[in-house]
Amino acid sequence: MNNKVALVILDRTVICIEGCEIMKEKGKSINSLMKHIRDNHHIKIGKGRNKDKRELLNMGYFHAYKAYKFVKNIEHPLLLSEFSEIKDIYDLDNSLKELFYPVVMKVETAINNYTIACVVTDGGTDLESIFEDKLNHYSDLNEGSRGYKKEMKRFLQLRKRMDDVIAVNYTKSNVIQHYVHNNKAVPLWAIFELTTLGDLGAFVGRLNNVTREKLSKDIGIYDKRFDTTNLLLSKHLYIIKDLRNAVAHNNPIFDCRFRTGKISNVVINHLETNLGIKKINFKTITDYVLLVAYYMSCLQFTKKEVKTFIRKYEKIISDYQKKSNNSENYRKIFDVDGKSKIQKFKV
Repeated sequence: MNNKVALVILDRTVICIEGCEIMKEKGKSINSLMKHIRDNHHIKIGKGRNKDKRELLNMGYFHAYKAYKFVKNIEHPLLLSEFSEIKDIYDLDNSLKELFYPVVMKVETAINNYTIACVVTDGGTDLESIFEDKLNHYSDLNEGSRGYKKEMKRFLQLRKRMDDVIAVNYTKSNVIQHYVHNNKAVPLWAIFELTTLGDLGAFVGRLNNVTREKLSKDIGIYDKRFDTTNLLLSKHLYIIKDLRNAVAHNNPIFDCRFRTGKISNVVINHLETNLGIKKINFKTITDYVLLVAYYMSCLQFTKKEVKTFIRKYEKIISDYQKKSNNSENYRKIFDVDGKSKIQKFKV
């Protein structure tokens, strides 16, 4: 072994000790990658399949091929023998993104607008006034209590985040510059143009009890049976945020690997009761379709829009089932009750 090189291997991770030379691996050509797939992964690709090379290049070996071989993680591989089966999953994933993207954007915009209207009506439009009068959920709690301190920390974090949004976007946004240069407070609507869905979830979560209840009623999700603190909207926003970010960054969504947090029983019980559909758990993409469709209905999208969204999803499921002709992979992706759940959704 070259005495300039010292490597430590820990759990498949190669660590180079200080002062050593890093071993560099040569990249493979597309033909070499296809040979690697045939020889090492035992998947039929190339060799008489003229389209395979072009499709692998279009998909990307690391971005798509390696990402669509399993459900959620490599511990749950899909049953695959031909490259065309991976291409089918790749096409399925893209179809799902095309379905979700425009609808989720409309839902996000609508909730943004409902929130702004609720918060600024009969009050100030500037952040200072809103933080003082509306984003003061900590005042609903006993001062000095553990819950109070936890909520105060979140309040301060949100305040810092809103200031950061203004500072980071000052040079990019003519609207922000207009208010700053004229020594005026930046209105909430201008800031919401620059925030994320995660920011909206945090914002709603910091609203005081009275304002949160009003907003829940305005949107149409108010339900005291399951949501005594009116936190459902905030919880839903975080769930949709994970999906939205995965779609926006072109990451796989077909198997819900984008999910970052645990889904509370409150969310599940509320949806199951209001939709009349059992076994909702957000382990498959069908449950995200149901949540988005539920919000489309609450926000009074037209019945045609909601039905079109549901029917498109049903067609995506059916098309994949016909193309793949692999019941085991279908079950791993959609579960056995995927179709029945979506068919039970009533507009």
